[in-house]
Formats: sequence, structure tokens, C-alpha cells
Amino acid sequence: MTSLQKISDSRLSVVVLAAGLGKRMKSSEAKVLHPVLGKPIIWRVLRAIDGISKQVANLEKIHIVVGHNAEKVEAYVKQCTERKEFQCPIFFHKQEEQLGTGHALMSAQAALNNFQGNVLVVPADCPLLTSDSLTTFLLEHKEKQSDLTILSAKLENPSGYGRIVKSEQDKVLSIVEDKDASAKEKQIKEVNTSIYCFNWKTIEKGLKELKNDNKQREYYLTDLIAWSVKAGHIVNCFVIGDWRLVMGVNSRVDLQLANKFLNEIVSDHFLLEGGVTIIDPLSTWIAPEVKIEPDTIILPGCWIIGDIQIGKACTIGPHTSIEGETQIGMQTKIVQSHLEDCSIGKACYIGPFAHLRAGATLADQVRIGNFVEIKNSTIDSLSAVGHLSYVGDTTIGKDTNIGAGTITANYDHITKIKAATIIEDGASIGSNSVLVAPVKIGKNAVVAAGTVITKDVDDESLAMRRVKQENIAGWSQRRKQAGNKNKNPDK
Repeated sequence: MTSLQKISDSRLSVVVLAAGLGKRMKSSEAKVLHPVLGKPIIWRVLRAIDGISKQVANLEKIHIVVGHNAEKVEAYVKQCTERKEFQCPIFFHKQEEQLGTGHALMSAQAALNNFQGNVLVVPADCPLLTSDSLTTFLLEHKEKQSDLTILSAKLENPSGYGRIVKSEQDKVLSIVEDKDASAKEKQIKEVNTSIYCFNWKTIEKGLKELKNDNKQREYYLTDLIAWSVKAGHIVNCFVIGDWRLVMGVNSRVDLQLANKFLNEIVSDHFLLEGGVTIIDPLSTWIAPEVKIEPDTIILPGCWIIGDIQIGKACTIGPHTSIEGETQIGMQTKIVQSHLEDCSIGKACYIGPFAHLRAGATLADQVRIGNFVEIKNSTIDSLSAVGHLSYVGDTTIGKDTNIGAGTITANYDHITKIKAATIIEDGASIGSNSVLVAPVKIGKNAVVAAGTVITKDVDDESLAMRRVKQENIAGWSQRRKQAGNKNKNPDK
């Protein structure tokens, strides 16, 4: 029997504690909705928990205890479930008054009535949690046949954290909060992460006996440890190797650190295992959802956040931001530009200062030059939009050239209607042209520079619409003389 099979022998439910006010965030927004590398904290926590189901077949339910800003938290999570971002069924429980972590778990107690199995308790403010670390934790709980297992970490500076108090035989005795710890207890490096696994049938009894006879008049989950030890139950700790994975976010400083640490973890993965060159990881931000193939180079100042796929041997940056659902083909170079929710083919060149908006789709070997904006448009292979142009709601064929300053006038601000432009294979659009949609430019057609197109252009045709040029001899000299006379009216 494998280790993972051992875990799947028992039932599992999860309780996520998301009711806290988060005073130190100093925000009107729910703490757990603040983003870490593009995704809200609670999304990252739920993603880690939901991932257990791929390794633990009997993850039955996720119970989320909400309180402060409950409506917003519920609404966001429900949107995620509607998009099927989480597979495990999710249920909500309201903690009307925030009376401590023990009271928060009590708020979900009725839903766990008669539950036979293990209950994993996770705070909703640990955005760096991973499915692998939680699975290893559950395996430890199962193999040691524990009634209660604490996920702990060892810190060089444990200030502010509850300490794990153990006997000389390394047996867990209790958890003491930092503010209540003695001078000797403050020297303890092993700290509580507020992540627990309970044999529910055994530990539920202790939950019912929790008291709030403390200065804060709150019910603390940490009191369950001393209760379990006194009752003779098996209590163990699992020390996680990388403490960053279990750090909580309680302030803007913590939020900044969470972004920094997650970015470090992602960068290390690409550098050590992914075959990706990141020139300056300190100025480069990459979300864990990003996939980058080997031999790609990421230059300084890049922000790559979202469900992004970057192919082999690309060069990204410097100072490039890529967001949303974006795919980039191999050997593409993107310089100092912004891309979002778009698709780029192989061997393309983009930038500098290009803006590819949602719905932009480029085939192979397309060139997008400086100060070009592409929106909801498809550009076929070997075509170029060189510089200073706007292309919106447009289909461009193969081997087509769009001259500098070209605009597809796709939006009528009076009727609020957007119309399409079609430019077929081999066409050439001269500089400073305006294509007023809806309009079609035929194959190998040419639009002369400075032309306003308001009707279709046939294949192989030249379209030209200009006022006839007129040269007025001596105009400049007369203009200067008139100006001098106005400056000196007495002359």
C-alpha cells in the first residue's frame, strides 16, 4: 500500500477560517481578497486545498467560515466555483461575532455533526500553501495515528508567533501565545502556524469544552492542545521545511512579503528546474500559474501574471507586462510592451511600446512595432503593423503591411456600435490612412498614403482619396511680411 493510498483510507473535510477583520491591513476590503501575484489570498488557499483531491480521493467538503465582509468573500468564491476553478464542494458558515479561532470552528460544528474522519483546519490568510505540503502533513497525521497534529515551523525570529511547548522527551505539551510566553518560552524557535488536523470524533469533545476565561474573552483553538494532552490523546507536530509556505498575511508588510516570497519560489523553480534565464529576479515578477518553456530569457522589469504560456527560446522584456490568459509561441521577442488576454504565434516581434489588448490573435512571424495598439483583431502570418497605428475589430490576412499612423475607425460613438474591418492577403495600407468600418480591403489591394476609406476596395485595386495638391508660389514670403507689419503697426 502506497503512502497516498494510506491517506485515502480515511475521510477528510476541511474548515477554512476566513472571518477575521484584518485590522492591521487598514482596508475596507476583506483581507483574504487582497491579491498575491494576481490572485486573491483565499483563491490561493482554496487552490492548495482543492489540489489535495487529486492525491486524496475522499476530500469530501470544504467549509468556509466567514464573518467580516462575508458577502464579498462568498460572492467571489461562488464566482470561482461557477467557473469550475475548484472541484470540491464548498459550503459557507457565518460567524456572527468574531470571538476567536475556537469560536470560528464552532460556527462550522453543526455541519460536521456525526462526521467520522479527519478535519483539516486552515486559516484563509496563508497564500503560499501548496497541495504537496498539505498532503505530506496529512500523511504524517495518518502514519503516526495522531488524534491531533499541528503544522509547525522553525523561525530564527519567532517574535509574534505562538510557541510549541514540548517536554524533554519532545512530546507536545501546549501552545503558548507570544504575549503570554515567559522569557524561557520566548527562546523557543518552533512556532504554531494555526494549521491543524483533527481526528474529529475525538477532538470535537474538546471543542465543546473550550472556555473563554481570558482577557480577550475569546475561544482559542490553541487551548485544544493542552486539553488533548491532558485527556491522553496522541498529539504530534509536523515541522514544515520551508516556513514561507505557511506564513500568514496580517498587514500590508506581510502582503508585500508574501508577494516577494512567492516570487522567489517561482523564480527559483524556473532557474533551477525550468531551464529559464531570469536576468534579475529582484525586478521580475512571475505568478505560479505561468508556464515558461526552456531557453527563454526574461529581462529585467517584467510583470508576468496570469494563466500565461510562453514557448521555447523567447525573449521577454525588458519592462514588459503580460497579464490574463495569454499564449506566446516559441522564438518570439517582446520588448517593453503590455499584453493581456491575447494569443501570439511563433517568431513574432512585438514592441517597443506596443499594447495588445483582449482578443488580439497573431499568427507566426507577425511584427508589431512601436506605439501600436491591437484590440480584438486577428493578424495572419508574415504581416506587419509597423508603428503608431490602432487596429481594432479587424481581420488582417497574410503578408500584409499596415503603414505608420493607420487607424481602423471601428467605433461610432453616437450609435455605440462597433463594426469590423477586413484586410485580405497581400494588401498594403499606406501611412496615415483611416479605414472607416465596416469596410473590406481586397487581396493585393493598395490604399494610398493619407487616404480615408469609406467603401470596399476590390482585389488588386489602388484606392486613393485626397484633395488635389496645389502649390502657391511666394506664400511664405508674403506671410512673413504680413506678420512683421502686425508686430510694427506704425511702419
